[in-house]
Amino acid sequence: MIILAKKRALDRSKVIDQAIAIISDKGLSELTMPALAKALGIRSQSLYHYVANRNDLLVLVCVNRLQVLRQHLTKKIIGHSGLDALFRFADEIRDFLLHDKAISGIYYGLNEYVQNEQIHEEVMKIVELGEKLDVDNKNIVSLHSLLGAVLGYVFLDRYVIDETEKEADDNYHEMLLRLVAPKLQVEGTK
Repeated sequence: MIILAKKRALDRSKVIDQAIAIISDKGLSELTMPALAKALGIRSQSLYHYVANRNDLLVLVCVNRLQVLRQHLTKKIIGHSGLDALFRFADEIRDFLLHDKAISGIYYGLNEYVQNEQIHEEVMKIVELGEKLDVDNKNIVSLHSLLGAVLGYVFLDRYVIDETEKEADDNYHEMLLRLVAPKLQVEGTK
């Protein structure tokens, strides 16, 4: 009698997907190795075949979400140029971070993972995408300043400031205009 070994139906991507689901549904603090194992229907020890520990898991989740963000940005900015592309780029990052609890939960606690090369590479790919926008660079403070302002505003919008959605959108767009407008106004007076 030949006994065939049962093929594993679980792989690293399914582990990451389940981790994202837990963070999205219950929050980052609820993502523990035992909770993840239970959600996957496996023993906790079996998780270590796919990830080294919780920090490794969080890095993998963050890298995954940054890759999804970059793919999303690419689709949303194709066919746009100039300030329209720049504002669309900033808006899409903001919207993604506001609505994707997995990345925002991890990203704003990134100081634990900041030295991770995979995360650094994915963030730099997003920066490089922004640098490819057909924008007259003399019209913006800098892409890094813009991204910093977007990330800071998302943090305030999500965790600190109590505004209606319309107030938040209006204030956010006002901030973007102030980053761009001063250089446009100076140029117009020359």
